[in-house]
Amino acid sequence: MEKQVVIHRGGHLEALLNGCPDAILAVNAEGIIKFANKEACKLTERTMSELIGESIVEVYADMDAARDANRKIYQAGGTIHDLETMTKTKSGKLIPVRVSASHLYDSNGKYIGGVGYFAQYRPWGNAESKMKTRLEQLEAELECREKASAPVFELYPGLSIMVLDGELDVERFKYITANLLGHLEKVKPRVVLFELSKAIIDEKEIAPHLAKTIRTVRLLGVDCFIANMPTKLAQAIEPILPDLGSLRSFSSMNIALEEALKTLGYEICVKH
Repeated sequence: MEKQVVIHRGGHLEALLNGCPDAILAVNAEGIIKFANKEACKLTERTMSELIGESIVEVYADMDAARDANRKIYQAGGTIHDLETMTKTKSGKLIPVRVSASHLYDSNGKYIGGVGYFAQYRPWGNAESKMKTRLEQLEAELECREKASAPVFELYPGLSIMVLDGELDVERFKYITANLLGHLEKVKPRVVLFELSKAIIDEKEIAPHLAKTIRTVRLLGVDCFIANMPTKLAQAIEPILPDLGSLRSFSSMNIALEEALKTLGYEICVKH
């Protein structure tokens, strides 16, 4: 009875594996194929008897491809997913496949073989590859612009605020300046307030660009207020911004905001 149950279970397992839409191959420790399902026979254009007992190398493009796949499985810790390679048919035709495979070990940790799933796929055509490359470029540019941007908004009529956050390099500062000037042209505020408390700044690199931006903003008739300017940036910008009267700097955002509002004729009143 026990023998009959084992055979019954094996029959169910074989039926399950043969019903799989992917090609399945299992090998022993020497790389000899010990199991193949019907899809594996179809993919490689071989009969079951032509696969069982053969080296797994026979279904790869060549020995190097087989070794490369095995090496990558080891590097991935014993299991790999969607490895792109080629399988070779009986007639010598190479078919692009994605392989998901695992090494198998016994209870003592000894390597006893492996099992792999081979799924045929259609590689990218030339036009699709160009489109994919262009999409990747656009995504990279979008990510770059998002990182380069800094929020600028109108807080009150006549007062705009720009918050500089994160690392500021020359390229990012160019994007920020262009964004600011576009906002000034559209909104036409009387005062713009820069908030620097969360900015990471290379003072020697950024100081000349900040000074140029301040002078440009002043030429547009807009007063510049700065909150939380770092000490080293103040030291770097002082020699290259002769007219410091065009710049008002404050040690905190609260004070800067209060003074900016006073410039516009607003007054902050405390409710009792």
